[in-house]
Amino acid sequence: MALKHWFVTLLLALVAAVAARAQGGGEQDFASRFMSLYGKGRAVECTTVSPLMLERMMQLPDVEGDSHTREVLKQLKSIRLVSSTAGHDVTHLYANARRLAERNALRYKLYAERAGKRLYVRRRGKYIVEMVLMMRHSGRFDLINLTGNMTNDFLDTLMRR
Repeated sequence: MALKHWFVTLLLALVAAVAARAQGGGEQDFASRFMSLYGKGRAVECTTVSPLMLERMMQLPDVEGDSHTREVLKQLKSIRLVSSTAGHDVTHLYANARRLAERNALRYKLYAERAGKRLYVRRRGKYIVEMVLMMRHSGRFDLINLTGNMTNDFLDTLMRR
């Protein structure tokens, strides 16, 4: 009986681990990974707009009546902004972000590149589940990381603005 109990417990633990992984519970987004690798001891900060904050933004009077903005916000789960202070190690931070994306080339695909800006996307099926924009400009480094279930229309809208 003890062996059967042990086997059932092991099976349940395995099912729970697979379910957690399938839901993305163990995944780090790009900004989190970048901060854990390169954020310590540098003048960079990471600001997060959580799902709860995005939900509250959709309830603002200006957004409630704007169906386009609501549609865009509904596709997002989180927004993270990693920023350096002006002039601080910008070239090094940008190079580290670029290397991190390149080391994970199976996950992040380069979508566009223009004068000190690179946009990477990560897809799952027909959806873009993560978008990473890294920029080097005006003596600063900025990394914007969007997660959610975004459509190609969402990406096209962002590229136009």
